[in-house]
Amino acid sequence: EENARGHLVITAPTGGSAGVLPAVIYSLGPDGAKMSKEKLREALLAGAVIGYLCKHNATLSAAEGGCQAEIGVASAMGAAAIAQAYGDPPQVAANAAEGALEHHLGMTCDPVAGYVQIPCIERCAFGAVKAWTGYLIAKNEIPSNRRVDFDSTVDAMALTAKEMNSKYKETSEGGLAVSLTLC
Repeated sequence: EENARGHLVITAPTGGSAGVLPAVIYSLGPDGAKMSKEKLREALLAGAVIGYLCKHNATLSAAEGGCQAEIGVASAMGAAAIAQAYGDPPQVAANAAEGALEHHLGMTCDPVAGYVQIPCIERCAFGAVKAWTGYLIAKNEIPSNRRVDFDSTVDAMALTAKEMNSKYKETSEGGLAVSLTLC
């Protein structure tokens, strides 16, 4: 809505996934966990690190990697942000990001009618939930017992993106985009 009105939109990491990190930060802020602005800044920096690593080693673009690259990365960024806001060790943040990203692997980008609305808006909400879930699992496990690390999951996302059929990469030529009957 803000984008359509020509207002400033902060994409974190992309326009289609820009609802995940704001939802996470909102839940940590004054109306949620009441974290200080300093904690929120640190959280955003931790999220930015995860986003950078994904961009550098794979992609953030749904046109290149499907929705796993947009919502998945945004969810991973959110999970790391939550861990940082709560002052958890870096390994918990990395494990939280891994868990959030892992459970988006293979997700297609199939916007209905070519608009970044359906299923994108709801996927942002689910991405925020997966960020919290990834964090809670990482927080309550023995960090060294995690079998899959963040770097391996990013590599898996890159490989999946490379092998994904182009119909499922923001073209509206496959998946939900062609399955939904519009009235």
